[in-house]
Amino acid sequence: MEDIIRKACEIGFTNAAWLCGLKIECEERLRAYCNPEGCPNHGENWVCPPGCGTLLECAKKVAAYSSGILLQSVSNLDEAEPDYKGLNRIHNIRLREFLDANCVGNMDVLALTSGGCVFCETCAYPEPCVKPDVRMNSLSAYGIDVGKLCEMAGFEYSFRPDKVYYIALVLI
Repeated sequence: MEDIIRKACEIGFTNAAWLCGLKIECEERLRAYCNPEGCPNHGENWVCPPGCGTLLECAKKVAAYSSGILLQSVSNLDEAEPDYKGLNRIHNIRLREFLDANCVGNMDVLALTSGGCVFCETCAYPEPCVKPDVRMNSLSAYGIDVGKLCEMAGFEYSFRPDKVYYIALVLI
């Protein structure tokens, strides 16, 4: 596992940690933020509700895994003009690079990330996904408590005006 963690940091993640014995709960209180009034992505792509499936369907996928690698990208923000979308894209491109580098071998994985997929200029939703092999699901849409994951890994995680924390979880 040390090699996988080292590779993640070489790719550019600020922090990486192996988490084992996971029993991740997909929480309705967190999924509730994914609604048409609260999120402009709701109903617009395959990685947000309703495209990603019901919370129960998401929970069934997550329950199949008991370990994973938590990856974190920490970036300083230009407080006058923070580029959240650009920084999220960089984070998710790193995640794709990590997955493509075959860091976890031929193991079956479920990649979940902050903000969801960024690999199409415009999502084909509700038409079939044109890049299902690279699509990344959203931690928020799965109702996963990112703060709790970061606490388990010993990562700092907060909402600050000068810094942003993007998280990815590769369930193995």
